[in-house]
Amino acid sequence: MAKTNLKALRKVTQSGAPIERTVTWKVFATEENLEDLKELTSKSEMTVGDEVELEGQVFIKRLSFIAQQEVAKAFEWDVVTNPDGPVLKEINGSRLVASRLIGSICEDGKGTPFFTSLTDVYTSDPKFIDAVYQEADKVNNFTGKSPKKNSSEMNSGANLSSTESVEVPSKKRKQT
Repeated sequence: MAKTNLKALRKVTQSGAPIERTVTWKVFATEENLEDLKELTSKSEMTVGDEVELEGQVFIKRLSFIAQQEVAKAFEWDVVTNPDGPVLKEINGSRLVASRLIGSICEDGKGTPFFTSLTDVYTSDPKFIDAVYQEADKVNNFTGKSPKKNSSEMNSGANLSSTESVEVPSKKRKQT
């Protein structure tokens, strides 16, 4: 790994430009959205109650430091009982998801936020929220899971056998 000074790294340590993705979800036609859906899909024969698959372009950016601070507000800590070892009391799941989406979902490549408030997220269709959240998770790794690698990039167990057989000194004391 190349070592360089922090000043030279300033540009690459910023959040960066949003990444363009496509999301797909289904919505039911209602009296309120029927005309909009007919226009968006060019399906004039659509009626109330029909389920329509929609596809849209979304831009997702990595959460900035300030956006992560908003996400942290979803966690409530008990610092009174034991100030040296605070205990997690509660996680507000809806606020956690909403604040992640507010900080990462953009309507354009310039980073213009799609959602401007928790209410914007809370009043959105759950299927749409699920679709954009899944794409945002791929960029921000909200779940903390290791990125999936295809099998050609991973070593097989047979190839690892030589490294697995290396003896590591035991940390336990031997009884005599």
